Amino acid sequence: MKQASQFRTLKQQGIGISMLTCYDYPSAKIQDACGIDVVFVGDSLATNVLGYAHQNDLSLEEMRHHVRAVARGIERAYLLADIPYAVSYDLPTILDAAEQLQQDGVDGVKVEGFKPEVFQALARTGIDGWAHLGFTPQLIEKPAMQAKDSESADRLVTESRSLEAAGAVGIILELVPEAVAQRVSEALKIPVIGIGAGLLCDGQVQVWHDLIGLETHVYKHAFRQCDAHAEQMAAVQAYRKFVLRSSH
Repeated sequence: MKQASQFRTLKQQGIGISMLTCYDYPSAKIQDACGIDVVFVGDSLATNVLGYAHQNDLSLEEMRHHVRAVARGIERAYLLADIPYAVSYDLPTILDAAEQLQQDGVDGVKVEGFKPEVFQALARTGIDGWAHLGFTPQLIEKPAMQAKDSESADRLVTESRSLEAAGAVGIILELVPEAVAQRVSEALKIPVIGIGAGLLCDGQVQVWHDLIGLETHVYKHAFRQCDAHAEQMAAVQAYRKFVLRSSH
């Protein structure tokens, strides 16, 4: 298993940490070959790949199936996976899910919300625990900027420090003001990875479908690099036209 301590070193050296969601073997091979630091099987698997209406519809078995596929495509990257909402309702269930995912090849698991007791327990079992604060899709229904006032910003910094003390090896901050994300990053020794949290974190995470343009909706915080949806549509249409012309 790969250790998250390497990311503390990158943070100390001021080297940005790259993280991308990933849901299948061929995408994992691409990300690993390109040097992505953390390949992340997020519960966005539910909506981006499996066609569910909400990420909370994802089961642990579905997550495990895709984790195993992604793990087969990785040689050097650190593999992270979400604890699905379906198995996040109490500490024993979370720990059992984390152990199963570890058997499938993950190096760490991500848990949403302020749950210091979970990170203490994960640390005791030797499993890397990554926290997720700010906008937490499993727990907050509608996407919205968090920690916008001084009181909630102070609370976010305090909770982040508590999670670090409890044993979290990294924190993902989603949809918080850049200045607040910077405060959290400067307050912690562990890496802070942002999404929709500005560019002053220790690294960034993006959804694979948003990055390469498989998702037609363009989010404000997406670092879109190409339009894979349009390219695939064009390829399929060209193929269909070829078959129509060549058939007798």
